[in-house]
Amino acid sequence: MGRIKITQQQVSSAEEIQPPTEIKDGGMSLALVFGSTAHMENPALHNRLQEYYSGAVLAGCTTAGEITAKGVEDDTITITLMQFNSTMVRTHCIEVKSMEDSQAAGAALVEGLYDDNLAYILVLSDGQVVNGSSLVRGIRNALPADIPFSGGLAGDGSRFEKTFTLDSDGIHAKSIVAVGFYGDALQVNRGSFGGWAPFGPYRKVTKSKANVVYEIDHSRALDVYSAYLGDEAKDLPASGLLFPLAISPKQGKMGLIRTLLAVDKQNGSLTFAGDVPEGSVIQLMHANYDQLIAGAENAANMCLSSGKPDIDLALLISCVGRKLLLGNNTDLEVDAVVEKFGRDATYTGFYSYGEIGPFKGSGGPCELHNQTMTITTFTEL
Repeated sequence: MGRIKITQQQVSSAEEIQPPTEIKDGGMSLALVFGSTAHMENPALHNRLQEYYSGAVLAGCTTAGEITAKGVEDDTITITLMQFNSTMVRTHCIEVKSMEDSQAAGAALVEGLYDDNLAYILVLSDGQVVNGSSLVRGIRNALPADIPFSGGLAGDGSRFEKTFTLDSDGIHAKSIVAVGFYGDALQVNRGSFGGWAPFGPYRKVTKSKANVVYEIDHSRALDVYSAYLGDEAKDLPASGLLFPLAISPKQGKMGLIRTLLAVDKQNGSLTFAGDVPEGSVIQLMHANYDQLIAGAENAANMCLSSGKPDIDLALLISCVGRKLLLGNNTDLEVDAVVEKFGRDATYTGFYSYGEIGPFKGSGGPCELHNQTMTITTFTEL
């Protein structure tokens, strides 16, 4: 018989975590753990998880907000236990010392998880030292095209100081945790959509390396960007979340969206969550509440496009920039997804520094996104 058995708890401290009534061991249970940086830094969290969830595979990361069906919370710990009937899971963790190692780390994750029964990979990555574009490229190049993957980059609120990932062995800095799902009973659907609109003139990236932009139209990138932001520039990099870049191979062709992670005032460079290739045409973007909520609905519709609406778990990974713009209305984009999928499903997820999901439709190749709502749904048939 199909359907994943799911239980969930959301608490405000490690001491409040309660043991589940039962756990299937032997790799048939997965506990997804999302929480604030302060909670992940507390050794009591992992000690409690090891005590109460010792039979389950653990995977998780820090966030810029935790998502459940109730909406969005900050500074909580959300634990979602998935117990499968026939699907098996296991994790693989890779340390990343610098952004230059990101693509190799992606390939190593696949090597550590791949076998003939692999059905899907969930990727939870450090959000500060990993180049998300290179990570996705490494996974995509090493993984057979018919095996889907998705996930996101860990968050740290709007602080951009440090992020962590988690697995059964501990809580890790500068690391990527990936979960492999095995067997033919698992049905996974994915959708990713933004809702942001470009504004202002087209400009050209005249000097960049990977995800670091040094010059725009032959001027210091930080100077050009700051001129657009005006008074908002004093709050960079956090204020940059409200003004992402649309990057395109040529004028008039919409491409990926990139979110600012860091600025270097000395050399005038901008560091983004993913690659911004030299020669790209760029525009700044903005959005309003209605556009972002409609984007979340579109991501949900992509997941439903397969015609299999029964959903056991919906994993929602949305960008911290959307949360900052929506403010007190952040719950509305979660509500829009719950309205599409129904209350019978369980919802978990987090606000991130980057989302990993399909590009141009639910079945397109995986890319590193920013400023999207990216959804992965799970059903065991």
